[in-house]
Amino acid sequence: MKTSGSGPGSDFEELSKKVSQLEGLNRDLMAMIENSYDAFAVADGESRLLLLNPAFERVMGLKNADMIGRKITDLVSEGVTDTAATIKVLETGKPQTVMINTMAGRQVLSTGVPVFHRDGKVFRVYCNLRDITELNQLKEKFEQSQMLISKYLLELHEVKQLQAMQSQFIARSKEMKQILETAYRIARVDITVLILGESGVGKDLIARIIHEASPRKETGTFVKINCGAIPSELLESELFGYEAGAFTGASKEGKAGYFEIADKGTLFLDEIGDLPLKLQVKLLSAIQDQEVMRIGGVRAKRVDVRITAATNQDLEKMVKAGKFREDLFYRLNVVPISIPPLRERRDDIPFLLVHYLERFNKKHSIQARLSKETVDRLCAYRWPGNVRELANLMEHLVVTSNEHVIHPRHLPQKYLSMQEPDEVPSGVKSLREEVKKYESKLIKKALSQAGTLEEAAHRLGVSLSTLTRRLRMIRNDHQV
Repeated sequence: MKTSGSGPGSDFEELSKKVSQLEGLNRDLMAMIENSYDAFAVADGESRLLLLNPAFERVMGLKNADMIGRKITDLVSEGVTDTAATIKVLETGKPQTVMINTMAGRQVLSTGVPVFHRDGKVFRVYCNLRDITELNQLKEKFEQSQMLISKYLLELHEVKQLQAMQSQFIARSKEMKQILETAYRIARVDITVLILGESGVGKDLIARIIHEASPRKETGTFVKINCGAIPSELLESELFGYEAGAFTGASKEGKAGYFEIADKGTLFLDEIGDLPLKLQVKLLSAIQDQEVMRIGGVRAKRVDVRITAATNQDLEKMVKAGKFREDLFYRLNVVPISIPPLRERRDDIPFLLVHYLERFNKKHSIQARLSKETVDRLCAYRWPGNVRELANLMEHLVVTSNEHVIHPRHLPQKYLSMQEPDEVPSGVKSLREEVKKYESKLIKKALSQAGTLEEAAHRLGVSLSTLTRRLRMIRNDHQV
């Protein structure tokens, strides 16, 4: 007697149930493959395509009916795709991932996995193809947006600096007026400019004025890089940028250099004489070809950049000494502008003193003024640090003087050790007028050296009432 549920009938039912389960699983797997955004392909050991899902058509740009049964090696030779993971798998017998470009203009990340026969040969290759075209486009847009952010931040910084520096630009002397006229004239012409002059004369301001007066103000930004302030090992990456992973510590996204950021604008290379010789070659190539190659890059990028450069060194001597490339010097020296030191344009000094006095009075909420003797003494000074030194001195005087009038005694010692201005007037008009002038000078000098009127009167050997009367007469004659 047989056990209930056993026998051919129950075996058939069990098999039917398993077949039904397998069919359901197969339907689910095929549905997943058919509806997947990723492309799937199955190829045999000869790279012949056996199974493709609909997404395969989208990434390849060819109907599946025209590809099924064909070898992938043939599709590669026909330009449907430039390479294939399947080919790499068949060559190596190992899983492979490759980046492919298809005739549909898609960039695809293709991963192939081998399946082996009992004899050890590759029997099937299962491939998953992920379309990353949009991802790469998003990456490019992200990089562009990062460049724009950097560009706008630089523009904002430069606009603020330009506004501040334009208010500082005092051109009362004939020499500076001519330089300013030259800067505005050449700004309209897209040529390279080399600005020469001692430290502190305002070379960077002239470079900014040239950019602001040029058509490039509307299309690009003004980017300044100090070639002497950045370590030589970092300067190349700052100028030309680098690709992701180009060196240890490099950003994963890579970085645009100043040439790229200044595209359609102006790149100001300050202290160009400090540029290392090995970078001078690359700079010359970038200027001539208007192309830059990032560190670790394989393709050059076109840029449209106007170059202005500045230095306080004698580049011609450096060329003769082999410290600066002659071809780069002539490439930069198309239009030279030489800014004279402050000691050679003394007409500007009184106006600069007044300008910076007003500026720092406002900054520090102080109402200081300069005595005439202080102005005379500072006009006679040689100013080795030029306008920068003058500005620093004026701020020092404004914040350290505890009196409303800044006299020569408030000056640092080095400004007092110079030769006294001539006391004896020239071009005598009348004895009475010259005596008045000389008396006025003596009184003002005594006042500048004394702390009180009583002390000044004692120095002059007169009574306080006499000094007070003399001061009143001088003021009435508009000589103070």
